[in-house]
Amino acid sequence: MKLIKNLIVTEAGDKYLLINSLNGLMDMADQATMDIIMKWRDCDEIVPAGEQEEELFGKLKARGYLCTSHAEERKKKQELICALRERQAQIKANNTNLTFVMTYDCNFRCPYCFEEPVPENGGDDAERGKEVIGRELIDAAFNLTGDSLRTIGLFGGEPLLPKTMPAVEYIISRAPDKTFSITTNGYFLDAFLPLLSRVKISFVMVTLDGDEKTHDSRRYLGNGGPTFRKILNNIASCLERNIPIRIRMNVDESNFSECIALRAKLLEQFKARASLLSFEVSPMMWMAPAQRNELFTKLYSADIEYSPEERKQMNQMLSRFSPILNVFTAGARLTPTYSFCLAHDYGRIVDPYGYIYPCLLSVGQRPLAIGRYYPAVEYFENSIRNRNIETIPECRECRYSLLCGGGCPVALPDYNDFNRPECFSIQNQIHKILPMFFKVNAPAAQ
Repeated sequence: MKLIKNLIVTEAGDKYLLINSLNGLMDMADQATMDIIMKWRDCDEIVPAGEQEEELFGKLKARGYLCTSHAEERKKKQELICALRERQAQIKANNTNLTFVMTYDCNFRCPYCFEEPVPENGGDDAERGKEVIGRELIDAAFNLTGDSLRTIGLFGGEPLLPKTMPAVEYIISRAPDKTFSITTNGYFLDAFLPLLSRVKISFVMVTLDGDEKTHDSRRYLGNGGPTFRKILNNIASCLERNIPIRIRMNVDESNFSECIALRAKLLEQFKARASLLSFEVSPMMWMAPAQRNELFTKLYSADIEYSPEERKQMNQMLSRFSPILNVFTAGARLTPTYSFCLAHDYGRIVDPYGYIYPCLLSVGQRPLAIGRYYPAVEYFENSIRNRNIETIPECRECRYSLLCGGGCPVALPDYNDFNRPECFSIQNQIHKILPMFFKVNAPAAQ
């Protein structure tokens, strides 16, 4: 027998983490064990020498790290990929989610906003992106999902503006029995509460970037006015109506400690309804990778005392950061993936100009659109929707592919061809972030 090619090894402090990307198993190894494994790595036929090697051989075989031939290993991987392909096809055929970009307009002027929409028609720059999705487009969007629809998202721009009220009301009238989620800056949330109270809400996400002074310096109105107090009052109003609230916090070194403290204060302030509160704390998107890694590690460290279940409340970001890191942050089982993100399998985000996008990060970036739903339905051939580890040549024999699904296509240097790998993310997670997590407190490998 020989070692599988789909074995990944990374240093974790004074030990090593072994990852079997075929079955999702992970194991810790000391230096002596690693020395033997390295000796066996190029062996066509492993012949254990002595009791220690015999014992290690048996353990590796039981955990699936050995194969009789690499042809057998490739066959096993291909069978797994076929099963994943069928699962993805079922997801696409039975899409359960639809998200509406109500408008690209926004009453805030947050300096770090990632959206740069380019509307279908030109027009005066002052008016670009201010249109609200119309009834005809809403009807066309509902036709995309049919009877499989279960959940609806509202997004923007800012989805809850006075001018979007009629469109929101129309969507709710079309789907009064569906479950809604809303990503909003929260400023006009109070005006929409009578309407939102008529439907089931999984969560309303609002952002607080620290205490009042810090938040108001980052998330201010178009005229420069403050927003913290009004948002906090609206959060209280939602909780009083038993509407779940998820609070997003965008952190860097300057507001990290303040946001962690604010999280604790909010849980205490709303302790009577704390079960309705959850948080999503994440480093700023514009930060350099090394800085983001440090902050992710600090976030993990800040929540290390909580159980995996409690961490889902304290930081949704860490509980769904990536399959490999979720093993440590959320106690999840490592499972193989066919494409980078589930959003790229079932993503249906529709905007006011008739375009379909796969994920929230892609919204408004026309080259990332996966198709059109109005005036007619069409899907683009070169798009994220068709990208997976079978369409990317470099992924077919890569030991990381079942863990990363080809990497995040939004992070590609250009969008001329989506069938290229984005390798930095998985390499960074396994060989940079994981060792940093281990230094904080490594749980026993599963």
